[in-house]
Order: sequence, then structure tokens, then C-alpha cells
Amino acid sequence: MRIEKLWVIVRPSPTSEFGDICFETDAKGLALQFKGGLDPEDIHALYTSRNEAEREAERLLAASKKYHAVIREVDR
Repeated sequence: MRIEKLWVIVRPSPTSEFGDICFETDAKGLALQFKGGLDPEDIHALYTSRNEAEREAERLLAASKKYHAVIREVDR
């Protein structure tokens, strides 16, 4: 199977929004992301299906927001 496009999901930061953590690219675009500073360790997952990628990104972002909300409460 030839993969022309893929969806990248990166680990969210406390201020991340959906568009920050989920994006479509190709091999050349991914190489440019690495040259621009994307650390391979920050990649949560790669998908060939947009729907699967978006579902996982939404799940990951919701979990991150919940986690950071708890951390803020503990720090008070």
C-alpha cells in the first residue's frame, strides 16, 4: 500500500488546541517538521485515516485538559 498523506498527532501542551496537535502532511512535510524542531519523541501517533486521527486527537486533548485542570487545582 502506498501512503501519500498521513495524519500526525503530537503530544499536547497545557495551552494546545486541536489544530496544534493534529495535522495532515506527506513525507516531505514531515521531514520539514523535523527540520523545524519537531522532536520525534513528541509524536503521539501517525494515522492514514483522518477520522481515526481526529478521534484520537480529540480524546488526547480532552485528557490533557482534564489533567492540567487537576494540576492547577492541586497547585492552589
